[in-house]
Amino acid sequence: MTTLTMHNLTLRYPRQATATLADLSLAVASGELVVLLGTSGSGKSTLLRLIAGLLEPTAGDIRFDGQSVRALPAHRREAVLMFQKAYLFPFLSVADNIRFGLRVRGVAREQQRIAVQQMLALVELEGLECRFPAQLSGGQQQRVALARALVTQPRVLLLDEPFSSLDTSVRRSLQAAVRRIQRETGVTTVLVTHDLEEALSMADRVALLLDGRIAAYGTPQQVYTRPPTLAAARFLGITTFVAGTLHGCQLTTAAGVWVLGAASACAPAEPPRPAVVAIRPEQITLHPTRPADLPNCVLGQVQEQSYRGDVIEYLLKVAGLPEAVRVRRPTSDAPDPIGPEVWLHLPPAALWEVRAG
Repeated sequence: MTTLTMHNLTLRYPRQATATLADLSLAVASGELVVLLGTSGSGKSTLLRLIAGLLEPTAGDIRFDGQSVRALPAHRREAVLMFQKAYLFPFLSVADNIRFGLRVRGVAREQQRIAVQQMLALVELEGLECRFPAQLSGGQQQRVALARALVTQPRVLLLDEPFSSLDTSVRRSLQAAVRRIQRETGVTTVLVTHDLEEALSMADRVALLLDGRIAAYGTPQQVYTRPPTLAAARFLGITTFVAGTLHGCQLTTAAGVWVLGAASACAPAEPPRPAVVAIRPEQITLHPTRPADLPNCVLGQVQEQSYRGDVIEYLLKVAGLPEAVRVRRPTSDAPDPIGPEVWLHLPPAALWEVRAG
């Protein structure tokens, strides 16, 4: 297994106004699956190509187990890149597609045969070794491509949106298969996706890339529940931000004075300063009357109510807040039909400060 580290990576193309990647540093532990999450054009696939050696960075370094691989050509890095499409050889059988890398390396035929059988079992395609790519479904083709990538025992596996062209049911099945295989093999893996659900369900850690920079990095729960910046929070579905003056645990806003977090974590000695706090839409509760003895309660006017299957989403206008507040409640927990006005409770522990950016 291999540790993968990137130090101050920058890639700027000639005559490009802004860098595609800017001073990016990231560490992937041995055997870890890290997901690069972000919109199209954020630099995710570019970073994979830099790791694989298909692109040369303008500045910075890439290291496997602490040793720089920047001077190594792609074929000597032992980093395998798997693309959105399987790109199998149509004139080769499943078995021959899988063994292709071993043949190029001159591995003995008996070792090839054993390795191919092991890979077929790993990706659950036993009995299909004599079929050709045209005889396989899209999901089966991606499994063959994964087996071909793993059969040479790479130090690093790079997956560039390998599920994006598949139907939902096939995609979820293959996601589970890849996660299982990655854990069984222990190969250090970096996966690119723009799908939030995919990132959260598969990753050991998530790196959110926005405009060529890492906007958030941590476990799926850390990144999802407490993104550190405004831009990261917006990408992750948060729409309620409240600006005010923060002094200790109290935020003075146009909608009133709000309490943040626990009193034991306050720093009242600090001078008041401007701040912006955020809250996830599913953490706001709705009440027909004002709850007694609860802080951070505001009256809202219901503007929209949408049924979305597992949740009901409400859009409410609150006096003093420039943007409507979005609230999501599980359908099973949703209150009885509400009137035009309802009280919102924003729990202090659910509010956190976000930085600009």
